[in-house]
Amino acid sequence: MGRARTYRVFLPASYKTAAKRFPVIYWFHGYEAPDDARERILCEYVGTHDVILVDSGPTDLTGNFPLCFPELVEQVDRTLRTVPDRAHRAVTGYGTGGFLAMWEAVRSPELVGSASSMLADREAEAGPTDFPVSLSIDDLHPISVKTWTINGSADLAAVLDFHLKAFTDPLPKPEVFAQADPYPNFGIWNWEVTSSRRSPGFTVLESASRAGFRCAVREWLPTGPPLAGVKVSITSARLYPPNLMQTVTYVHVADGKVRRSSQRADAQGRLTFELDGDEYEVGVGAGPVLAAASFTVVDDAWATLGKPVKLKVMFLNKGAVRSTTETVKWESPVTGVKFESATGRVFGLAPGESAGTPVTFTLTGPERSSVQLTAVTAGRRMTIDVPLFPAAEAVTDFAIADGRTVDGYPHELGEGNQDGHASPGETVAILVKDGGEMRAAEIFTNDACIDNSIRISEGGRKYSLPQVRGSCEPGHIVHALARAGLRYASIEFPVWYKQ
Repeated sequence: MGRARTYRVFLPASYKTAAKRFPVIYWFHGYEAPDDARERILCEYVGTHDVILVDSGPTDLTGNFPLCFPELVEQVDRTLRTVPDRAHRAVTGYGTGGFLAMWEAVRSPELVGSASSMLADREAEAGPTDFPVSLSIDDLHPISVKTWTINGSADLAAVLDFHLKAFTDPLPKPEVFAQADPYPNFGIWNWEVTSSRRSPGFTVLESASRAGFRCAVREWLPTGPPLAGVKVSITSARLYPPNLMQTVTYVHVADGKVRRSSQRADAQGRLTFELDGDEYEVGVGAGPVLAAASFTVVDDAWATLGKPVKLKVMFLNKGAVRSTTETVKWESPVTGVKFESATGRVFGLAPGESAGTPVTFTLTGPERSSVQLTAVTAGRRMTIDVPLFPAAEAVTDFAIADGRTVDGYPHELGEGNQDGHASPGETVAILVKDGGEMRAAEIFTNDACIDNSIRISEGGRKYSLPQVRGSCEPGHIVHALARAGLRYASIEFPVWYKQ
């Protein structure tokens, strides 16, 4: 932080008399007013249970505060009689503090075994001060940390009981893990990722294990376009025989091009991979390495909460030799996911070759912005994140801005001939009613005629500027989902004849 920060410690009554060590719960508080009732509950609970509680804050989600948790843990473990392992360390909080607790469970799973949040913010600005991003709590998927999210009134003692129970039965370190961070650089499970990114986005490491990983630098999660001009360096944990050569296969996802090299692990058994911000599948080893590389939604333009979602998942062999036919079992860490069939099959693939496998699932329960699915084979666990949207009414009272001025916006929206239609080659904004005014909306679609890679965030508003591809034939009907504020609307519009 570059300066002194204050934290408070609640010590159990037995701390002075017992020589044993104690587990620790970290409480993140925001800028809220003092809460005497909550203070009494914390004091009484710690006074009657063998646990240390560390109160840290006020919490910020931008700048350096989210980065200082490892330093705080080191300080507490050095100065107090703690049990200094992840199994006996937890994070919790209220509001912004609850958001940070869940985020730290994702950013630092090697430090915490359980996390909880009470009435956490659903979305927040997070990341570097100079280029923060909008981060949704639904995009946070701690897979090796026990979690409890409370969206209503919270029994604080019950929350602390949850963590005491979690101390006795922690989840193991995962065989495969992922991290997507708004900060350009991060470390997780002894892997180190650095990038040259100096703009809003996410540095992404997915499906990381001894067999390889997937990486990209994205504009947004989970499927935003890559930032190709960024340099990325990824150093593995100590996974390989020191000073020995390893076969590394690089597959550029955009065009399927395969590059293979022999790389020597360093004296500690680490490999370093130098890449750019495009999406890559990287395999390590002389055998086959299967990966769930991408997916498309079938028979619909997007995946909807509560409705059956049909996917075609593309599996890729990023190894050095041909793979054999594999049985795939589908799982999800998200409660409420049901698969039409929990198994599938992937036939043998040559290096760099891919093939699609169908899977259908339905998710019921609270609204989420995405859901994580895991494909399990005999030798691999592979994850994909599927964006989800609530059911939306079909509307016709929308407008298309193709280079015209709109009230409330400081500049023209879109680029075109200003005839109010979407023609090939034009960039447009979709205007829908929200609170009695027409607002530019965020657009979600998998229509092949639409390049939906441009998103704008200004003045607290987010919107898309989809471009109609020049090759798109007039008369084609675009089916899309529009979001303005909290309103979702299903829309259709034709590609117009360019005048």
